[in-house]
Amino acid sequence: MKLTVKVPNENPKNLNFSVAINLNEACARHHKTLFFCSNIRTGIDRGVDIQRMIDYVNWYGEEILFKKFEIEENYLFALLDEDHYLIKRALKEHRRIKRLFKIDVKNPMKNLIYIEEELDLHIRFEEKQIFPELEKNATPTKLKKINERFNTLLTNMDWHDRFWL
Repeated sequence: MKLTVKVPNENPKNLNFSVAINLNEACARHHKTLFFCSNIRTGIDRGVDIQRMIDYVNWYGEEILFKKFEIEENYLFALLDEDHYLIKRALKEHRRIKRLFKIDVKNPMKNLIYIEEELDLHIRFEEKQIFPELEKNATPTKLKKINERFNTLLTNMDWHDRFWL
């Protein structure tokens, strides 16, 4: 997902050249979120104690995912009109995913499975449908600021109990 812009060259001939700009940090964060989904699948497959996975999911939601959603909603999605059908869908999915993080104590495994599945689908939707639209409306300055905001987030490797390894 790259957007090419013409940038004037500072040399005496005043030639133009292309510089690729992209949503590299947003994409990197999406890949890290897919890694989170994979961690849940691995924990389930290996029969990891459910409380260890719940603790990880709660931490990830509060410390990473909801903050990532906030950056997307306040900065990234602002590149399109708030009434754009893709933005409306993404916001709706954010709300639904946040509700899934309220773990049902009677059936926590069901929540973990839904979180993993819904989040995986959501990430792929954003990357395939929203990101290309956003890049059409982005400027290098805006993208740089957005990427810097994403770069401040923690990662999966900041969690102390790496049960997926």
